[in-house]
Amino acid sequence: MFYPASYLSRVWLGSKVSPKFLPQVARPLAAHIKLTENCQARCISCDYWKSRWQDAISTDRAISLLDEIHASGITGLRFTGGEPLLRRDFFEIMRRADASRFEKIIVQTNGLLPKKLHREINDSPITKIAVSIDGLRDTNDQIRGIRGYFDLGVEGIRLLRDKEVVLSVTLNRLSAGELEGLAAAASEVGAQLEFNILSRSLYFLANADLEAMWPAKADVIKIAKFLRDTIHRPEYEIDYITRYYNREKLAEPPCVLGYLQVFVLSNGDILTGCYPLKPVGNILKDHLADILASDEYMRQSEAMVRRECPGCTCGVESSLAMQHAASSALYQIGNLAHRPAAAPRVPAPSSSTSPASASAADSATHASS
Repeated sequence: MFYPASYLSRVWLGSKVSPKFLPQVARPLAAHIKLTENCQARCISCDYWKSRWQDAISTDRAISLLDEIHASGITGLRFTGGEPLLRRDFFEIMRRADASRFEKIIVQTNGLLPKKLHREINDSPITKIAVSIDGLRDTNDQIRGIRGYFDLGVEGIRLLRDKEVVLSVTLNRLSAGELEGLAAAASEVGAQLEFNILSRSLYFLANADLEAMWPAKADVIKIAKFLRDTIHRPEYEIDYITRYYNREKLAEPPCVLGYLQVFVLSNGDILTGCYPLKPVGNILKDHLADILASDEYMRQSEAMVRRECPGCTCGVESSLAMQHAASSALYQIGNLAHRPAAAPRVPAPSSSTSPASASAADSATHASS
């Protein structure tokens, strides 16, 4: 029998004390799946929309993949993209695969389709919707490249029922002074705010205009104040983000993501929870269980702990938590496993409701929706 708490303890010991304590077999707690990498937004912070991507995972293979994920003991799914709701068979896959057996199902969306598809979303076993919004109305629409994007996203959120909802903001220069207002806007529709960090090492950001988004020192001060005073992030996390955006030298934490989450790309490639590293297998050729048990998966996961990688900010809050405190790590990372679903959420369009519970540990994965 698999015990997540014991597994996480070994991950912490292996990253903090000695690699000899690392688990002998990787047992990720969450699977991040890109059924498509196509996107209809036109963000200045991302390259996905500039290409037409081939969706190589068929409906039937997607269904069998969810079976394999469940059989591997993984209890959490996160559908990212591109824009996952562009897959016309998305809800068919959820239904035929009996996705309700998973404890947590997160959909990272750009927010352009929930209004159109709110009935399908509400009738599905999705537990959380993360809507990518990067600022208040005008700023967001500038960053996202579509006039009316912000309003359409909010209108879609208001139609959702019984789902945990968050606005997922990438911390940036253009909206650094709007974070308080964005948190208030989230609260008005019964949502909370979570965040991502800009990264220079991801393949889908290679030609994005990140300099236009990169915070100046004055913006970093505003961001740090928001993280500290409004959403109460740990001080070690705020210190890392401050130094990172100020381009100061960083003591990077051992990366534990290979042991915590597995990524599936739209071409079937499997990644050890890290986008910059090479694939360690492909689910169009092999079963997921065989890939997870492979020497290549374990070697790469161990190399990530030793920071033998290009470096990125994907899930850095989890690695920071592991580095700074065992109790903080187990609390933070545990959200990937057995966190209960949010309380029923039924916001009325004309009134505010209490924010649904949310955690930044569920974000910072740089899904590009």
